[in-house]
Amino acid sequence: MAGKHWLTICVIATLAMTVSVDSARSADRLEQGVNFSGFSGGSVLNWLSSKGFEPRQDARNARRVVYSASPSAIALETKARASGLLLNEMDVRDYSRVRIEWGVDAFPSGASYEQGARAEAIMVYIFFGRERHSSGSLLIPDSPYFLALYLCETEATNKPFKGRYYHASGRFICVERPQLGATVETDFPFADTFRQVFGRETPDISGIALAIDTANANGTGIAKSFIRKIEFAQ
Repeated sequence: MAGKHWLTICVIATLAMTVSVDSARSADRLEQGVNFSGFSGGSVLNWLSSKGFEPRQDARNARRVVYSASPSAIALETKARASGLLLNEMDVRDYSRVRIEWGVDAFPSGASYEQGARAEAIMVYIFFGRERHSSGSLLIPDSPYFLALYLCETEATNKPFKGRYYHASGRFICVERPQLGATVETDFPFADTFRQVFGRETPDISGIALAIDTANANGTGIAKSFIRKIEFAQ
């Protein structure tokens, strides 16, 4: 499993270094979530930037990761093995659940956290608090707590998996196994899950990220997904 999920680890490190900057600036935009409908034309990345999202890693490389939009959703697509991230800083308080409307058109080949093949067509990271926790490596920056929710093809749902790093502060959880092309509505109790996994009260949300990662997938690394909204609820 050495070297697995390296780009995603770099993505987490990037967010860990930026998530605490100017959270008050973005809180007014995203205090309760984000709706990905309403695109009226132009650059999708510029439109997402207006909502507070910042492209990182391969998200800027249109030959590897493509973002497109319809009136009701945005689509994420990898054209090769790639890792694309859209991150947003925020300060969300007094919420306990997240509701996500999303789906998958093509899963990355061979993806399975249970088997150590860490790849996903779509993932939503939720970061908690400002306190940094050890990555487990001197080479990888420390990070706030996080839960990373994703859609999977075959593996167990609602089972927290550890990545290669951040064993003390991060978990990856498949929350649905959708049919291809179908929109699913996920209602996930992140506050209860956080307490169960980490054994402490849930800090305020300090950032989110939207990712597609096929860097460690089998075959071509092609995957495609879509998302309509991320909404926090009490």
